[in-house]
Order: sequence, then structure tokens, then C-alpha cells
Amino acid sequence: MRTRRTALAAITAAMALLVLFPFIYAFLASFFSASDFTTSPARILPSSWSLRNYLRLAGNRHFGTYMFNSLLTGLLSASARMVISILAAYAFSHFRFRGSRMLLSIIILTLFIPGDLLLDGNYRTIQRLGLLDSYLGIISTSLLPASQILMLRQFFLSIPSSVRDSAMMDGAGDGRYILSILIPVSKAVISTFFLQGFVSMYNSYLWPLLVTNSPSMRTVQIGITMLGYAESLNYGPIFAAIIVVFIPFLAAFIIMHKRIMTALRQGYMFM
Repeated sequence: MRTRRTALAAITAAMALLVLFPFIYAFLASFFSASDFTTSPARILPSSWSLRNYLRLAGNRHFGTYMFNSLLTGLLSASARMVISILAAYAFSHFRFRGSRMLLSIIILTLFIPGDLLLDGNYRTIQRLGLLDSYLGIISTSLLPASQILMLRQFFLSIPSSVRDSAMMDGAGDGRYILSILIPVSKAVISTFFLQGFVSMYNSYLWPLLVTNSPSMRTVQIGITMLGYAESLNYGPIFAAIIVVFIPFLAAFIIMHKRIMTALRQGYMFM
């Protein structure tokens, strides 16, 4: 029995190291000098520990703008997605109106359409609306999260209808019921979907690349490729940028990990 536990612990540790190694190496490489990247055999630890790569990154006049744009569009997109998801899921789970099933079927069908097929049509639409180089243009294609609407609908259906009936008898309208009862009960699931929406927009590369032209509107995923340090084989500042970009993910997970774990136990995985 002890041997089995030891073997299981060793396998778990090996798998954890395999998953964490890219992050560990990126952190270590953020302290490399330019010569550390060209040594043979390859180095794992930097020849000297210095913050010069982070200082060079801080001195880049555009990187702060890139980070701000990514954080802002991530928060705007995640917030708008959650408002739309909650209202749509509530409508589909609590009301029966003409065409509701067909509309729900259409939303389900959008899950089977590859996003790349819509790039040309979406770009032309944004261009005609005059939304190029704007925050609304960047987040526009992420505002209808079909998977979140469907999963929230299923979660809302699991809440006994007697809860809503009691609230209505006490004089609460739909808005008050959503804000006072439905959202607090669903906070673990909502928090998980909010984080998923933020990460999805924050990590987006292709669409922001298409709809932005000026450096003042570029997001950080595009900005990393435009730093220019790779041309001199000095990848240290790029790895430093990767670590800085990763910090919001880590902070969000630390703050929300309890709710995320609760949602995962309930079966609401990231989609």
C-alpha cells in the first residue's frame, strides 16, 4: 500500500513538474543576459541575477499602454458577457415565449461554427460601423457567449421554482429576484465564467490584430511580438514581458480560486 502511494505521489509530482516547467523556465529566462541564450549547452539558470530585463521593459514607452488596453478590454468584455449571459439564461429558463426554442437552437448552432469562418464578415461589419481602432470594436465579437448562456440556463433550471414564486409573492420583480437571490446563489458559477471571459479576451491575438492599427490601441499579446528585442537575439525582455502578462492571471486565480473550485465540483468547467 505504501509503495503504491509512493508511486502515485511520484507520478503526480512528475506531471506537475511537466506542466509547470514552461512557467519556471520563462521566469528564469527573464533574468538571462543576451549571451545566456546562445551558450552551449543551453542554460537553465541565469549567469547572474539582475532586473535589467524588467527595467528595459519598463522603459518601453508602449508596453504600459498595451497592458492597459488588454486589462480594460478583458474587464469590459467579461462584464458585458456576464450581463448578457445572465439575462439571456434567465429568459430561456423562466419564460416561454414564441420562438424561444428556435432562438435557443440557433444559439446552440453557433457553437459549431469555426470562428475563422466569420473573420471576414465580422471585419467588414466593424469597418462599416466605424469601430476600427476602438475598444468596442475589439470586444464586439465576444459579447454573445453561447456556451455560458446554455450552462447558466441549466444552472438556473436546477434552482427550485418555489424560490422565485416566494420572491414574487413578497413583491420582488424579476430584476430584484436576479440581483438579490439568483446572482448570490450562482456566484461560484458566475465568478468562474467571468474569469473565463476575461482570460479569453486578455489572450486574444488575431481579432485585436485585425481591428487595431495604432500603437495606442494595441493589446499586450500583439505588443509582445512588436517589442523588437528578438531581432538582436536578446529574448530576456520578452520573457520578462511574458511574466508580467501572467501576473493578472495569477492574481485573479488567487482571489477567486475558492469559487472556481466550487464551480468545478458542481460540474461547470471552463469552455
